[in-house]
Amino acid sequence: MNESFGTRVRALRLQRRWSQQELSLRAGISTPHISSIERSKRFPSLEYAIRLADSLGIPLNSLCDEDIDFKVPKMKSSPEELPLHLQNFILNEASFPYLEAAHRMSTLPKEDSQFLAMMIELLSQKRRLPQPT
Repeated sequence: MNESFGTRVRALRLQRRWSQQELSLRAGISTPHISSIERSKRFPSLEYAIRLADSLGIPLNSLCDEDIDFKVPKMKSSPEELPLHLQNFILNEASFPYLEAAHRMSTLPKEDSQFLAMMIELLSQKRRLPQPT
């Protein structure tokens, strides 16, 4: 980890138009600690670095390696902006494994992510086909 870590965290936070308090709530890290990280006065533990990356919606290596260019994903500011069926899905405790898998999938290279999406689509189409009797 180098000094660009804090600079990248700050840039992403500002792109999202979040205050340090907003990032603090999303990551579960105190506001003064985030301030110190952004000013490169402190480096986060691995756990905190993962929390920051997850909160910002980007892979951890994108925060750690200044040579990696990445496109900042668009994020909804609140779950209430999602369609009702997705809000219900997110709130359903049984959905947690699927949400975890989707999160892991979002950090994969684009080609791998597209491949998995295609496999999921094929499986769901197979399930919709009438079964031979």
